[in-house]
Amino acid sequence: MSLRVTGRWAGAFFLSAFVAYGVGSALAGRPAGVALVLANSVLVAAIGVLAFHALRRPHPGVAWLYLVTRGAEAFLLAAGLVLRDRYGDGAADLAYQLAMLALGLGSVPFCLALARRRWLPRWFAGWGTAGYALLAAGAVAALAGVEVGVAPAVPGGLFEVAFGVVLLVRGFAPATAAPPATTGPAVVGPDDSRAHRAALAAGAGLLLMAVLAGWANFGVVQPLLATDAAGIVTRLPAQQRALTLAVVALFTVACLDVLVGWALAALLRRTHRAVALLAAWCRTGYAVILAVAVTHLTGVAGLLRDSAGADRLRADGYPGLADFQQVWDLGLLLFGGHLLLVGWLAWRSDTVPTWVAALVAVAGAGYLADAVGPLLSAGYPVQVSGVTFVGEVVLMGWLLVHAARPRRSAARRIAPDATARPLSALR
Repeated sequence: MSLRVTGRWAGAFFLSAFVAYGVGSALAGRPAGVALVLANSVLVAAIGVLAFHALRRPHPGVAWLYLVTRGAEAFLLAAGLVLRDRYGDGAADLAYQLAMLALGLGSVPFCLALARRRWLPRWFAGWGTAGYALLAAGAVAALAGVEVGVAPAVPGGLFEVAFGVVLLVRGFAPATAAPPATTGPAVVGPDDSRAHRAALAAGAGLLLMAVLAGWANFGVVQPLLATDAAGIVTRLPAQQRALTLAVVALFTVACLDVLVGWALAALLRRTHRAVALLAAWCRTGYAVILAVAVTHLTGVAGLLRDSAGADRLRADGYPGLADFQQVWDLGLLLFGGHLLLVGWLAWRSDTVPTWVAALVAVAGAGYLADAVGPLLSAGYPVQVSGVTFVGEVVLMGWLLVHAARPRRSAARRIAPDATARPLSALR
């Protein structure tokens, strides 16, 4: 599909999603409203896929970020329907604000990339950048409990309508003449450059995930789970802000899981492409399960935003926390399988040290043991991953060190003589 056709489809979806969500929200609680909100989620995810198709070659990082954040937005808007029925308006509003935060954070670099490619005039892309940044800031304020109304969403919403019209007319195409191609010597080793970028993305993502998940799970959620149902009534209200931040952190971790999984696939695909893709899809599936688990925490945080009484907190608060843990534990099957596959790819790779590969595989086996053990025995006594997780830390450290090393090929440039290899032969 050409860029023009891709862009025109994206423009149609932008406009259709705007109408579907607007009308669906007005018909909240009715079957037609539910159907329109679900249709909006499908359209939003499709926009992410089309934009990924257009940008994955010139701006792969932006393309992946936009795809994942649009997917997160679609998931959260659909989840809001279920959360409203089970937990109330506070939970649905929390899911909506998280969706707007994802949309804003993913769309700012998207607009900047469009300006860089000259697919939009700079002033128009600047409007979108400012509008989405304001949308994200408004979502942060709302998550913090500050009433900001709909004003922060207006500039971004108007931009999406105008952007949809522009795309519908001409698709993804330069708004002005493209900059002339540089004639300087080309850098040898594009695969090496991509591998370093993938290692940096995966290592940085793992580091950020370790901080966010460590704080959210061990600093907020696990202490609450250690409290019985009666104690939850007294402890939960004081944890409203911390629990909301934990929800934001864990949804961020789910998004990062997808990005890290595909970055590792890009790094290791030369070893075995099919296995690398399988590993990436395993981690993507785990990320979806984690997102589903976090919706239970979102419901509990929504109860606190609604100032639910003691009976409601006892009836829904503690079960929501327990459901989060149970669903997350199920996802460890896929996560352990992902690490085992990554360990096998790393073992056969000529880049990753074998001792790093072995530790990663052991970490995967530990997570699989912890996921399968409770299914086989209700009294499963140990937590193997509490020791074997070291393999993840080692992998993260190796990725960051590998990415920081100078790229040897960057210093070697093609000599402008008759023996120089064409660029097509280097890809």
